[in-house]
Formats: sequence, C-alpha cells, structure tokens
Amino acid sequence: MKQLDRALTNIENVVAAGALGLAALISIVNVILRQFDASWFWTEEAVIYLIIYSTFIGAVITLRHNEHVSVDILGVFFKERGKKWLALVAGVVTIIYLLIMGYLGWMLLFEPFSSTTVTPVLKLPLWVVELAVPLGMTLMLLRALEMLWRTWRDGVPTSEDLLAAEAEATGLTLEEIRASNAEISGAGDTYGASPPDPGRDDSGPDETKGDGR
Repeated sequence: MKQLDRALTNIENVVAAGALGLAALISIVNVILRQFDASWFWTEEAVIYLIIYSTFIGAVITLRHNEHVSVDILGVFFKERGKKWLALVAGVVTIIYLLIMGYLGWMLLFEPFSSTTVTPVLKLPLWVVELAVPLGMTLMLLRALEMLWRTWRDGVPTSEDLLAAEAEATGLTLEEIRASNAEISGAGDTYGASPPDPGRDDSGPDETKGDGR
C-alpha cells in the first residue's frame, strides 16, 4: 500500500500541478504577446481544458487530504470504534459512487460523437477533453480504496496522520509539509483580511500639533 500511495501521490501532484502551471504559463505568454500586437488565438480553449484536467485530478488530492465537504454530525455520538465503522461505511459508499461514475465516464469515450466531434479551435477529438472525467474518477477510486484500507488497519486518520503519509509519499520531511501547509493557510488569511480603513490614522500621535496648553 505504501508503494501505491507513493505512485498515486506522484501522479496526482504532477498532473494537477502540471496542467494548472501550463495553463498559467500559456496565459502569461499570451498577455506578453498582446503587447506586441500578436497573440495565440487558441489560448482560451487550451486554458479551459487544462483547468478541467487540473480540477478533476485536484479533486483526488483533496480526497487524499480528507478536505472534501462532508457532514460528520453523527461522529459526535460515537466513540473511536464507532467513528471507525462510520468512516468505513462512508468509504464504501464513496467507492460505489466512484465505480458508477467511472464506468459511465469510460463508456462516454466509446460513444460515436466522442471520436467524430472535434473542439472548435484546437480541433482535438472530443474524447481528449472527456478523458478528464474517467481519469479523475479512476484515480479517485484507487485513492479511496487505499484510504479505506488505511482506515480499516489504523482507524480514522488524524490531520497529523495525513501529513505524515504525505511526507512519506512525497519524500519530504514532516516539517517541510507543515511549512508548506502553513504557507498556504497564511496566503488564505492574507487574501481574506479586511482592507485598511482609509479614515484611520495609524501613524501615531501628530507631533505637529500643540499639546493644548
């Protein structure tokens, strides 16, 4: 299972980050070209498709970190053993859902219009874009199976367990993983901070005024 975890982690990180990074690079280059009265007409479509791939593979990474939206109100009524069985049931339901969606996604690729239809600008076969769905569902299914086995063996993983597994799979130290998560959380706090009040004077007391005597 450790080898499966390491392989899945590498695939998920490379594909998701690579697709998103390539989309950003294409956009930046196209903006620069516009300054010289030149541009790539196909960038908008390419960026959309790359973001689609990044989204479906990124959903697998979110599952790996156990950060998908979930309703865990029942967990407060169970002890550790009950929470473990509740997590196992949730994992089985997730696997059933992914099996259905993955099957439908792969079947979609064999539909005639998937091979005969091409995209408007890049002229790619439609199945190239549709491949993001079954690929993402399949990777998520493998990840869900790995997490189900881990829960069965070790119980419900804590945040520290997830960080340790991430460090082992990526070859980084636990401190580096924590620092990376702290940077991401810090960036989110910065973006969410309220703007300074333009009417507020933070420069301290005004020494140009008299003391009132």
